[in-house]
Amino acid sequence: MKFFRKQEQQKPGVSAGLPITGDALPASLKAHSQFIKRVNCSQCGAPKSLPSTTAYLYCDYCGALMDYDFRLANANTNAGLTNTVFHRLMALVQAPMAQARVRGDRDGCRELYRQVFSQWIQECPMAVSPRAKTDKAFRDQLVAYLAESAVTKDFDPRQAPLDAKMEALVASFQRIPTPGGAWMVSGDFWSYAGLFKQEMELTYALLHQTGVDALDPDKPPSGVAIRMEYSTFCQGWLPHLSPDDGERLLKMFGLDAEYEEMKPQPTDSRKCGACGTVLHILVGARKVVCETCGFTIDVGSEALPCRKCGALLSFPVSADHLLCPYCSTDIRRI
Repeated sequence: MKFFRKQEQQKPGVSAGLPITGDALPASLKAHSQFIKRVNCSQCGAPKSLPSTTAYLYCDYCGALMDYDFRLANANTNAGLTNTVFHRLMALVQAPMAQARVRGDRDGCRELYRQVFSQWIQECPMAVSPRAKTDKAFRDQLVAYLAESAVTKDFDPRQAPLDAKMEALVASFQRIPTPGGAWMVSGDFWSYAGLFKQEMELTYALLHQTGVDALDPDKPPSGVAIRMEYSTFCQGWLPHLSPDDGERLLKMFGLDAEYEEMKPQPTDSRKCGACGTVLHILVGARKVVCETCGFTIDVGSEALPCRKCGALLSFPVSADHLLCPYCSTDIRRI
């Protein structure tokens, strides 16, 4: 299938005309923007303390994937850019996707989803792990995982009636404009939210049962992936709910009291051996994810100097040698 190649000849990308960095952003759309998203690491128990520049939130002490920040995925835009781009891409394959589903053609659906997710990551790199930008093998694995997850959900017979109910509810919603701010939703939103939660519980149980969750190249700890789904859903709707309803929504998904004002933290500096970025790390950290290249860096061990330029470098976890990002000299750990 070469559907997207034909489309690309006609227009540069589906995000054309959407908000970009620097566009004016009403305060009402900044869902908790003055706060840092606070979650505790399921692996080491540490709280998220340092600000993140990516939508994927990694532990400041052990590097484990913790949660997803929809606000950062859409930073500096005045719309849910990542969702809008995804829906536009899906609209391009709507007809062949529907035909493949009717035929029971999993391979056809899988290929279409691969094209959609590959293009989506290209247009919205801030919405996924930073490693997808620098590591093609990782990016290909991520696309394969996302596509397989979508196919698994689509062909689960329990999902169709839930989808139909959700679509009917969304069609009945009213969008009430507010002066200088986001529209507010009116209608049976809570039934809609409950159906979404039910869908996700069924989906992630099935992904685990079929082994699809093992394809995720980020290898999130148990329970983190569905938590990320909940976070994305809630943060997407928070600007369109009253403060009281926003708190109710967070509690419904077990996400209450997760947004706290950021406090300054004392840090040390290390240089990422994979890309050279200066990493600001908390005292006592053992492994951190570089938000530039996405590799997990061993900061618990002593940094090694490049024998040519002298740069002190911290190695990616499990790596025994690297090329200095400053002068390309080969450096090996003994």
